[in-house]
Amino acid sequence: MKYFLTVTWGIICVIVLAFGHFHWNQKIAVKAVEPLFTQQDTNEIDHDDYLELASNWPEPAKEQLKLALEHNLPFKIAFVGSTAMDWEKNVSQSLSDSFGSDRIHTAQFTYDQTTKDLIAENKQLEIAAEKAQLVVIEPFLFNDNGKLKINATLANVTKLMEDIKTANPDTTFILQPSYPIYLPQYYSVQVEGLKQFAAENNITYLDHWTAWPATDNLELKEYLTEGENGPNDNGNQVWAQFLVEYFVNKKAD
Repeated sequence: MKYFLTVTWGIICVIVLAFGHFHWNQKIAVKAVEPLFTQQDTNEIDHDDYLELASNWPEPAKEQLKLALEHNLPFKIAFVGSTAMDWEKNVSQSLSDSFGSDRIHTAQFTYDQTTKDLIAENKQLEIAAEKAQLVVIEPFLFNDNGKLKINATLANVTKLMEDIKTANPDTTFILQPSYPIYLPQYYSVQVEGLKQFAAENNITYLDHWTAWPATDNLELKEYLTEGENGPNDNGNQVWAQFLVEYFVNKKAD
């Protein structure tokens, strides 16, 4: 009888230990799986947040951003234009702060020359080599002013975009004018021509002139350097703020 009780008790202990081991393994398995789903849910939420920040962007650029997020790759933005673009660092910093430096990479390409000289020197190939998904162009209107007619400028801008697009078919373009000046005369005709060109070709046009004092308002000179050779600190701040509000949707904050 004593032997029977000992054997029975041993069997019960084995069963209890086996059940406990099985239960423990199940808990470990659940804990191992749970963080994966939590991380996945978090990533999906993060992606939605980033896309909301970019809600003002052209649709093709938003699609490319979505693909970059899904594949954990950086999205590249190239700012192209004249040396008057002193605002670029502030805009790039805002993008980095909002999206994260690992998700948004920016590059700046500035040239102190006309569109004709830029194309002649194949500078568009330097820009294409960046492989940016979004290229924001300030097409040297002030540099071309008095040297090239608007039709020639637009032909050169078209060549610039075509060569970049040939190298990177998924690139999206945004156009914007250079800085405004007081009583611009023919310069305003060039700017209007650029705006019309953008509309006819379904290219996003950032009309930052609406954020400056009117071109017939003497106050505008307070935003420009002496001789109107470029924006001063006030002008750069106005220009940068306009672009930041476009590229980073504040309603998503």
